[in-house]
Amino acid sequence: MAEKVLVVQGGRLIDGTGQPPIENSVVVIQAGKFQAVGRSGEVSIPADVQVIDVKGKTVLPGFIDGHGHLEDFHGELYLHLGITTCASIELYQDGPWTLAQKQGTDLGKIRGPRIWMTGRAIGAAGTEHDAFGSRTSRGNIIVTTPEEVRQAVRRKKEFGCDILKVNEFLSLDLVKVAVDEAHRLNMPVAAHSWDVVGSVKAGVDSIEHIWSVGYSSIPYVPARRKLAEDRLGGVIDQELAGAYYQSENFDEVIGAMVEHNVAWTPTIAKWLRPLSPSAKRFRERENEILNDPNADLPAAVRAVTANAYDKLLKRYTPEQLERAKIGYEKANEFIRRFVQAGGILKEGSDPPRGMAALLMHQALVMDVEAGVPPMTAIQAATLNVARTFKKDKDYGSVEPGKVADLSIVEGDPLQDIWMTQNVKMVVMDGKVVDIGFHKYKNPIPSFYSYQSLPPNLEISPLFLTEGSGPTVLKVRGEGGMWPFHRVMLNGEPLPTRFVSKNELEAIISPEAIAKAGTYIVTLKCEGEALPESNRAHLVVGFKQ
Repeated sequence: MAEKVLVVQGGRLIDGTGQPPIENSVVVIQAGKFQAVGRSGEVSIPADVQVIDVKGKTVLPGFIDGHGHLEDFHGELYLHLGITTCASIELYQDGPWTLAQKQGTDLGKIRGPRIWMTGRAIGAAGTEHDAFGSRTSRGNIIVTTPEEVRQAVRRKKEFGCDILKVNEFLSLDLVKVAVDEAHRLNMPVAAHSWDVVGSVKAGVDSIEHIWSVGYSSIPYVPARRKLAEDRLGGVIDQELAGAYYQSENFDEVIGAMVEHNVAWTPTIAKWLRPLSPSAKRFRERENEILNDPNADLPAAVRAVTANAYDKLLKRYTPEQLERAKIGYEKANEFIRRFVQAGGILKEGSDPPRGMAALLMHQALVMDVEAGVPPMTAIQAATLNVARTFKKDKDYGSVEPGKVADLSIVEGDPLQDIWMTQNVKMVVMDGKVVDIGFHKYKNPIPSFYSYQSLPPNLEISPLFLTEGSGPTVLKVRGEGGMWPFHRVMLNGEPLPTRFVSKNELEAIISPEAIAKAGTYIVTLKCEGEALPESNRAHLVVGFKQ
């Protein structure tokens, strides 16, 4: 039996194309596609249809997260916040995991957004990953010759990747090879870069993050590389690195991007949202979701979300905070000048330093605060993403023939851009979807932790006697400790106390080591099923 035609009527339609809103609109959906779009009285409505009255609400295209890092618990967050598609620019979970998520969502087996995936980035040999311990080593597909690059790109296409990601370590001559092969296979290229002018001349389709353009504004290459290496090595925080960007050179970077029609994703909300005039609003919405028991988010999400505010507003010295504010103003200046010059703005979440999906809406607010027109901000999370990733034939706007994705919100985002997150209804593939939280558990869980999980542990003491104690076990690990880490002994959690970012303490009861043997000590993250550190070994000897 054929599905009934769905008619969404009475709302104010912002269709994503940049055209003025249509008041009292009618959107006709059939077989998962938009069939007709227009003003009431000007659109023919078939008989025997399902009508949804959205009078007083704003109808928008389904939002597209242009820079996500998908995790197993993100699905309901995305739907709750009106995001029907996630471009998962891979860092942590491996390609096969994301492929399984993509297939599961397409089949209706997994609750969540449609997924456009990159798999791991193509990079160069001998490079360290970003900010050691900021979860697990993110790794690269290592390439050293043009033929290796072409083979890696072809494997991406065969595997089912939608987008190619290249990182900043790849030489520009190999970036050009990667781009040429990807474009031959109709794959767009998203890039990390510390030479944006060179990257756009090599043909990439998007530049990711404020730091890519920021580094590129420093003409003296040794100084540029030193700042990049210090940030990657944890010598300087990203929040402080922005003070070194040279705004007098922004026009050269912007000009190259505009000339080559290269999109840019600032993702400044991840780091700098505590400095936004809307920070109070952001924090209230974050806590509303975190405190919803049905959202059932891992403990790490609360910790890393709060940490962004605590770091800047509680732990930074006045001098550090002032430098962070300088970087924030420079980021706003680049955003404003980029859009005024005709640049293609694209936005995304870029977790984990906050909440996936919500970070994207926070980014839109911060873009508008920087001087971006609200209509342009809306396009940054809809049509601009689809165009950048060569998906605009089917996605990104409410036009006849396109896939029927809608986000219906209370309020007017053109007057208050924060209303993009005030979602009341979502249509995906022509069907109304549930946007509630239901303690949903993904059937294919993530195997890397959401935040840091030190891979290797050092413990003290290394030797105990059977039945002794209770004993305080000190656990150290490079890469950072968090309050949501739990020390495990032979797979069972021990009472754990956070001491510092370098140390935890756990209590081993006499009953836990009642028999002599070799005991396995690991770390796990509270609320995450699979991620676990490498093993340390506690030897328990016989009682004399």
